[in-house]
Amino acid sequence: MAEAQARMASGQQLLYPSDDISKSNLIASLNSAKERYAIYSKNIDEVETRFSAEESVLSSMTKVVQRIEELTTQAANDTLGATDRGIIGAEVAALKSELFRLGNTTDINGNFIFSGNKFDSPTFFEDGSGAVQYGGDYGRFNINVSDTRQLQVNTLGPELLSTEDFAALDRLIAHLSQDNGEGIRDALDDVSSIGENLIVSYAAMGGRASAIESQRELLEESQLRFDQLLMKESDLDYAEAITELTKESLALQAIQASFAKITKLSLFDYVR
Repeated sequence: MAEAQARMASGQQLLYPSDDISKSNLIASLNSAKERYAIYSKNIDEVETRFSAEESVLSSMTKVVQRIEELTTQAANDTLGATDRGIIGAEVAALKSELFRLGNTTDINGNFIFSGNKFDSPTFFEDGSGAVQYGGDYGRFNINVSDTRQLQVNTLGPELLSTEDFAALDRLIAHLSQDNGEGIRDALDDVSSIGENLIVSYAAMGGRASAIESQRELLEESQLRFDQLLMKESDLDYAEAITELTKESLALQAIQASFAKITKLSLFDYVR
């Protein structure tokens, strides 16, 4: 009865591992798996936060490049004079600076998110001649999302904008300031190529985000199965426990009643 009451108080089938070694080992394995999968879920939460930041940057960069393309197409028309092209050149220069700033986006910890493993170094910087250079490395972040699977996390700066892309924008700005219509028209292909590269990077990041979301669903399903198995193997069936406790109680009462009657008997009673 004491054991039955203790099980009901704890809500567990087993009071001690030695009660059932095989079942105890299974329960320990399930709990260990749950702990690992909780870590995987936390990893996915962190990655999704990062993807959200990357998506915001890529979206902003795409809009900036689209505006540059619109301005370049407009300036390619020779009906525009030097003054108009100069004004457009000033706006393109500001938009180039915005791309530079977006490329150097940091996370909440101040780490540059597009610099690979050199997260403490600016993704892009200007050298002594004013040319933009890549300041990161080409390291990839991979996180564990299950016992057998890793997923790539980060996008690298050159996958967004290369040093040549910035150089092409510098040439475009020079052509605009010099009222060079032919040079402006030649720059259209470069600007279009920058936009296409961003689209490819956006799609690649979207693919990784989709894989992460699918993995989250798998983790949630696995965690649900672990909970169900643990409930089956470790949680007490209270209806069954109450029945067992009632049976033990009745048996104890019967034994106590018999004992009480026996203790009242004397040797004379036996002889008689």
